[in-house]
Amino acid sequence: MINRTLIRIRVLQELFAYYHNPGKQLAEAEAQLTTSNERTHDLYLHLLTLVPTLTRFHQARLERRRNKLLRTEEDINPNMRLANNRLAQSMEASTTLQEFIRERGLIWSDDDRLLSTLLDEILASDLYREYVTSAPDTFAADAKFWVQAFAGYTFRNEELDEYLEGLSLYWDNPLGVTEKIEVEDKVDIEEVDEVVAGLKGTEYYHAVRLASSPVEIEKEFALKSMRKAKPDTSFDEVIIPAYKDEEDTHLAAELLRTTIVHEEEYREIINKNLRNWDMDRVTDVDMIILQMALAELLSFPTIPTTVTLNEYIELAKIYSTAESGVFVNGLLDSALHQLRNERRILKF
Repeated sequence: MINRTLIRIRVLQELFAYYHNPGKQLAEAEAQLTTSNERTHDLYLHLLTLVPTLTRFHQARLERRRNKLLRTEEDINPNMRLANNRLAQSMEASTTLQEFIRERGLIWSDDDRLLSTLLDEILASDLYREYVTSAPDTFAADAKFWVQAFAGYTFRNEELDEYLEGLSLYWDNPLGVTEKIEVEDKVDIEEVDEVVAGLKGTEYYHAVRLASSPVEIEKEFALKSMRKAKPDTSFDEVIIPAYKDEEDTHLAAELLRTTIVHEEEYREIINKNLRNWDMDRVTDVDMIILQMALAELLSFPTIPTTVTLNEYIELAKIYSTAESGVFVNGLLDSALHQLRNERRILKF
């Protein structure tokens, strides 16, 4: 699912690319934004397909052991609890997930080494031993096992994150880390990786672990769907759509376009509310965040002002400097006071 936090993150990323690529056109930026949001929802669906894939992988292992020449009693009569997991069966039968696999061509079985690593980690856990020996034989217990296995092991596995990053450039920040650098001059988008690498290990480089990166958010949505699964209903009923409603469907493109089209107006408001600070000293990311916040305050009447302020202050803390949260908070508070006095903002 693409919630509003993700929408703001994706718009911020696209605006940063837009302003650091002089030849980029608005229509191109909008198309890129649409694609990034679609691929983000793909990640949610792809993560869900991992449950039936790992279950099939486990079943195939048991069958190979049953058919080998030198067999143990465990090989001949294995514990079939996980192989017969009801949640996995429900997800396997999902029309939505099957259509996603056909349309996108994304399958996990291309990498047996990764599947083996993920499955071995689960099978070696106390969670698995308790599941096969003492958990009640119910759908709820089967679902609870996979939720806990993914939350405690699979979704924390660095090999999985590296694999996802290699599949799609839109599945960024696979380990939930944002890299920050401090430089005097604006860096061209093509040179960012080189500059970041050169500053690692210095006081001008910082890495911040995130709990709200796109990848981590989609993992949480996958777990949420698994928790809501029921024994007597199709898993399709708990799959979350790409957007919550029609308004959110258009929010990303409208926020991007409004921020760009009204750039000069928003910069004037920012400049007017700077206190003992020069516009040239405002970081690129802070400037983009402030412009986005003003766009949302002025052009999106259904979003409460407190929500907007809180969201963009948090974005500044995550994606900009250590002082940016306080700076953005103070400036937006001042700008909001000005715009209310001018009767340009009437919502609360």
